[in-house]
Amino acid sequence: MVNDSARERAIYQALKAVDEVAAALQAHLVEEHGADPERAAEQSTSTNSLMLLRQARERLGEGLRAIEANSIAETDGISLRNE
Repeated sequence: MVNDSARERAIYQALKAVDEVAAALQAHLVEEHGADPERAAEQSTSTNSLMLLRQARERLGEGLRAIEANSIAETDGISLRNE
């Protein structure tokens, strides 16, 4: 059986991976498709996708805060916090 600490670490890793993918997609939309990163930008397919990615990342952030990700990130060898 998996203990609570291992479960939270697994959840943390999964949420961080999804957040990193969403961040990469956001960057791609801005750099390659010219999506306007301003929240008040005129609607287009790219800016709508960007809005959905923002919402997803906000939810991911809520999940990370719920499992107290800051304390887990301190021991994460690949966290940008360690650079």
